[in-house]
Amino acid sequence: MKIQKLILICVTISVFSCSKNDAPIVESTPEYPMKTVMEDGAMTLKSTKINGVNTHEIGYRFKTFKNGKVTALGIRVPENDIYRVTLWNADTQEILKTAYITSTSGLLSFEDIEPVNIQSGTTYFVAVNTNDYYVFNDDGNTIFPVESNNILLLGYGAQFGTNQVLPPNIVKTVYLGMVDIKFVPDN
Repeated sequence: MKIQKLILICVTISVFSCSKNDAPIVESTPEYPMKTVMEDGAMTLKSTKINGVNTHEIGYRFKTFKNGKVTALGIRVPENDIYRVTLWNADTQEILKTAYITSTSGLLSFEDIEPVNIQSGTTYFVAVNTNDYYVFNDDGNTIFPVESNNILLLGYGAQFGTNQVLPPNIVKTVYLGMVDIKFVPDN
């Protein structure tokens, strides 16, 4: 009888000691802005460049509608190699993260990074340094700005050379690349 009472007391304590705060934390669904824009058909592949004469820092400028974090950087290039990818705060020109990503020719390849906090309203830029790239929408039609879930892609930018330099200007009618981020918005 004592054992049954003891079991009943233990069960009662464990049932009443559970709290609603023990519920699991659910993270937002990750967003891949350039991948989404491509899949939605906003851009058309026009040509492929392999081992071009010039190397460029190429990518896109963006803002987010929500705070969150970038947890991975990705590329899709037409060659198997290792490429440098950089995430900048474009407002301050500060380098926030650099990663070296191994490309699997023609496939989107991501590398997890230590999360970088992203603030809504701040302008960022992500770029890959390469002479291997795809050319999208080179017909002169405006393709930027374009929305992708919680991200506004503002335009494409390029800077000649192998130096880690933030491209100063953006273009709204063409996109070379492809470089991407994994963005997890705050709930």
